Amino acid sequence: MIFVFLLCYALLGWKFGNWKEFYSYYPTLLFFIIGDLLSQFLLYDYSMWEFHTVTAFGDHINLNHTIISLCKMAVQYTATISIFIGKLPSSFQGKVAWIMLWTAIYGVGEGLSHVLGMMTYHNGWHFGWDILFNIMMFTVLIVHHKSPIIGWIVSFPIIFFLWLYFDVPYSALK
Repeated sequence: MIFVFLLCYALLGWKFGNWKEFYSYYPTLLFFIIGDLLSQFLLYDYSMWEFHTVTAFGDHINLNHTIISLCKMAVQYTATISIFIGKLPSSFQGKVAWIMLWTAIYGVGEGLSHVLGMMTYHNGWHFGWDILFNIMMFTVLIVHHKSPIIGWIVSFPIIFFLWLYFDVPYSALK
C-alpha cells in the first residue's frame, strides 16, 4: 500500500513539479531529509509514530519502518519540494494559503495512513500534533529556502520544545 502512496506522489511531482529550477531548492530538500533522518536517529527508541506494511493487493513485501521512511524521503519529499517550493506563491496571503493546502494534503495522507493501519502513533503524539507539525514544517521549509541559516536557527528551538514537551528520556539516545 505504501507503494500506491509513493506512486501518487511521484506522478504528482512529475506532473506539477518545477524541475527546471530544482537545483535552486535542492538545499531545502536536503534540509527536509536531514530533519527527518535526525528525528529517526534521535527517536529510534522513543518513536512518535511508526510506519507499517499493509498488504492490500496480496503482495508479501514486508517493509519495516526504516525502509518505508527512506522511501518516503526519496520519493515523497522530492516530489513535495519540487511542487511546494517550485510553485511557491509570492504574496504573503498566497504563502499562507499554500502552507494550509499542503498541511491538508499531508494531513489527509497521514490520516489515511493511520486509519488503514500503515502508521501508528506513540508517546503522546496524535493526529492533532501531525497537523501542527506540518504547519510548522512547511513554514520552516519556506524560511530555509529564502535563508538557509535562518531556517537552521529557527529549527533548533522547535526541536528543543518538542524534546521537552514529549519528555523524551535521555536513555532513548544510543
